[in-house]
Amino acid sequence: MSKERIAVIISEIQYWKEHKLLPEEYCNFLLALYTNGEGIGENEKYKNRSSVRTFLQVVLMVLLLPFSFLVIYFTKFPSVLQLSILILFLSYSFWCFLYYKKKNIRIMHLSLVITLMLILLSTVFIGNLTRNAAIVNTIIFLNFLFWMGLSWKNKWNYLMITAIIGIMFTIIYNVL
Repeated sequence: MSKERIAVIISEIQYWKEHKLLPEEYCNFLLALYTNGEGIGENEKYKNRSSVRTFLQVVLMVLLLPFSFLVIYFTKFPSVLQLSILILFLSYSFWCFLYYKKKNIRIMHLSLVITLMLILLSTVFIGNLTRNAAIVNTIIFLNFLFWMGLSWKNKWNYLMITAIIGIMFTIIYNVL
C-alpha cells in the first residue's frame, strides 16, 4: 500500500480514537498494524501538537481581557466598533468554554471566568452609554446575580464566592 494511503488510514484511526467511535483497544491494534508497531511515536507527536494548540488558546484567552480594556478605555473608536470588538472577544471566549467543557478539560473554568468578565465589561460599557449611574449599578448587580445562579446550578463554589462578594460590594457602593 502507498505511504499516502497509510497516512490517511492512520489519521482516520486517530480521529476514531479521539472521538471514541471505536474502543481504544481496537484503535491501538489498528494503529500498531498500519504503522508496523510504531504507532506510539505518531500518537505522541499528535498529543504534542494538541498541547501547543491548547497553550496558544489559553494565552489568547488571557490576553482578551487586557485588550478589551484597551479597546474601551484607551482608544477613540466609535462606540459601535468598540462594542463589535467586545462581542468578537466574547464569542471567542464562549466558544473556548463550550469546546473545553465538551472535552471536560479544566481550562474550561478559565474560559468561563474570562467569558463572564467580558459579559460584565460589555454590559457595563452599554450601560455607560446611557450615562445613568442607576442603570450601570443595576447591570452590575444583575451580572453578579447571573453568576450566582450559574454557580448554584453547576455547583462551582469559586464562582458562588465571587458572586456573593461582588453583590456585597455593589450593595455597599450603592448605600454609601
